[in-house]
Amino acid sequence: MKKITIFCDGKKWLVDKSIKTFSTHFGNVEIPEKINGIEISEINKKKFYFYRPSIAEFISKIKRKTQIIYPKDVAIILFYSDLKETDNVIEAGTGSGSLLTGIMSVVKKGKVITIERNEEFKEIAIKNIESFFGNLPENLKFITGDVYDENFNIDVEEKWADKIYLDLPEPWRAKNLLKYLKKGGILVNYNPQITQIKKFIEGLDGFIDINVFEILERKWLVDEKRARPVDLMRGHTGFIMIARKAE
Repeated sequence: MKKITIFCDGKKWLVDKSIKTFSTHFGNVEIPEKINGIEISEINKKKFYFYRPSIAEFISKIKRKTQIIYPKDVAIILFYSDLKETDNVIEAGTGSGSLLTGIMSVVKKGKVITIERNEEFKEIAIKNIESFFGNLPENLKFITGDVYDENFNIDVEEKWADKIYLDLPEPWRAKNLLKYLKKGGILVNYNPQITQIKKFIEGLDGFIDINVFEILERKWLVDEKRARPVDLMRGHTGFIMIARKAE
């Protein structure tokens, strides 16, 4: 892990561990060389807490050039797709690597192939994965390619993947990938617009138990003076479609 979380007075920062001094409006903070669970220091009568960031904290602050899949959606996607540590996985549309970070936190014994046609996005995702895990996991393979190309192929056998995750503007153009999904395997598709989901489903053959939903997250302010929802909430971010391959 190359990042550290700093928390003080309800505010949170994600910074590089290599930084020795971090400036805040409360004052300059010296970052501990070693973090054992949680470290605490006090500056100008304010307590600062230092600890290893969770996946959700990391994804929320991830370096990006693209819209990311937010933690609330990543968590649901991984759980509802029944992702296991032994699964073989194909992801198309790596983007900045937010969903990939979640996938790699689960898959330890299986293999993961992630495909991105934009070289710049791919390099950002690689750096993000290295930042969270310390290095690139040996069971992860990055491929630069265009999954919309009907001649695009992956160097694995058909029905190799237990799970396929799509985060593409036009997922219906990537149906060539579905040949790699095992019978009984799970397909997940993520899009911001319901019209994209609808068009994909209309031409989706051989799949059952198709579910489409979205996750809304509303935080609350709870202290000695109040217990109410926050003024602003993170509402719609994207639609999640999950289906099982039957044929």
